[in-house]
Amino acid sequence: MNIIGYIIYGLCVFITIGWCVQIRGRVKNEQATEKSRELQGFLMTLSLVLIPVLHLSPFHLLWMLPASFILGFLSVSTPLRILWIFSSLYFSIWYIGISNVGRKYYVAGEYDKAIEAYIDEIAKKPSSEKYFNLGLAYGKTGQHDKEIDAYEHAVILNPKRPELYFNLGTVYNDIGKNEKAINTLNEAIRLRPEYLKAHYTICKIYAEIGDRVNAKRELEIIKKLNNSVADELTAIINEA
Repeated sequence: MNIIGYIIYGLCVFITIGWCVQIRGRVKNEQATEKSRELQGFLMTLSLVLIPVLHLSPFHLLWMLPASFILGFLSVSTPLRILWIFSSLYFSIWYIGISNVGRKYYVAGEYDKAIEAYIDEIAKKPSSEKYFNLGLAYGKTGQHDKEIDAYEHAVILNPKRPELYFNLGTVYNDIGKNEKAINTLNEAIRLRPEYLKAHYTICKIYAEIGDRVNAKRELEIIKKLNNSVADELTAIINEA
């Protein structure tokens, strides 16, 4: 293996580890399966193993890794899904130590149990992500005051995450606090100028309160981001 081969192999190892770590992070936060991604990670790892075992040139990785991604996507709707068995066995090693009881209850629709679990987790070690998830669970049970409080705690711990301001803004909108909703959504947009959902929500609020000037201003921004969404909002503004 020459120097270029070592470079290619090392780069592919780095990409594969990064991919597998990303999948682990998603599963940890969402408590959901990532079957097609798992298969991609498994095939990428298998490709790396085959190179030294079969004495293949590292240049084969230039087609083997892309093929891994393609096969992962195809596995969703073809008989290749049987390969999920092997990728799940492989990723059971990556998932050792993952425990997110609150998210597990949330995904199962057991929101009261999820709330209890998140509160216990926060008591042990507070984090923005845990408060965010707690807010989602409170929202599902209609406890908007507690939902707002949870999001506000999340913002304090991570003031640069636009999703926190977006969720907080939507709650304010749901309970009729339009001014607070607009201010909070604008903060989300300040952090992420092309945040389509935030622009969409704030445009609807402006239309609902009869502020056609600001509604049309937001609409012009949305047209640059997504024409179909802009068409939907145009009808809403015209009806308001």
